[in-house]
Amino acid sequence: MPKFASGKNAIAISDRSGLRFPYREMVKEWNGMWVHYTEYESKQPQLELAVIGPDGIGLENPRPEQRSTHKVPVMLPENPFETYIAGNGLIFVHSPNHRRNDATTVRFRGTTDPSTSTGNSDFPPTGNNGAAGFSNCKEVDGISGSTICDSAGYIIDVGKGMPLRQTTLVDALDISQTTGIKLTDSTSFSAVTTNTLLPQAILVDSELIRYTTIASDDSLGQVSPEATAINPNVVTRGAFGTTKAAHLVGATVTLIEDPDNYFQFTQGTNATVGEIKGGGFPVSAGPVTIIA
Repeated sequence: MPKFASGKNAIAISDRSGLRFPYREMVKEWNGMWVHYTEYESKQPQLELAVIGPDGIGLENPRPEQRSTHKVPVMLPENPFETYIAGNGLIFVHSPNHRRNDATTVRFRGTTDPSTSTGNSDFPPTGNNGAAGFSNCKEVDGISGSTICDSAGYIIDVGKGMPLRQTTLVDALDISQTTGIKLTDSTSFSAVTTNTLLPQAILVDSELIRYTTIASDDSLGQVSPEATAINPNVVTRGAFGTTKAAHLVGATVTLIEDPDNYFQFTQGTNATVGEIKGGGFPVSAGPVTIIA
């Protein structure tokens, strides 16, 4: 093994400046350069970035809160109510992307009025003003706002059910069938579906079946990405909280229009004219009881 001199009388040339320095005062940098200690530059920290793993999200020993969050009223568009036909108590409600299921109970409310304990009140007392109440919505086609905003609420059905737009099934359906569902006459159904590609539904007995298109042979279907040649399950059975069931040939089929953005309920007063919108603003739809 070679032996090196101590360098006490030696000199060295700096790789950085080219100047001459005592050999014993030279140091080597991280990049291999032989420099005087006064010229030494440490490695820039950004050249060796630390490897940072993903942020911790889940707790190792979680203790989630053991309670359910109360549902709250949802504000509806201006004049959200529309009557069906004269002499009928059916009312359609415009509630965009409502995400409600069939057979749920919904209560309607007007403007909040904390200065009175009258009206459809359901808050606990606040200050010296008693219970916070709500005014009723405006009258719609001869139906009073107090009837629509009844404190008991109403059991709803999704979509705009069209009793005057009905047909029958060509063939019986088993409980799992999702293709080849044909209508006897889809003329009034196609008028709603054509060129919109908006999801619609049909009501057969008590089951809702969701679809988007109607083929030339009067069969129901959907468009991509819901359905492809690889995945031919082109309708959704048991939609909106209903239950799949078998249906007989010739079963009555009712058009349920725009089920994602409308729902309906029936109250005890008949409309005077039909197809009249109203209710004013603001109007909300929510649970029967609000807990503050």
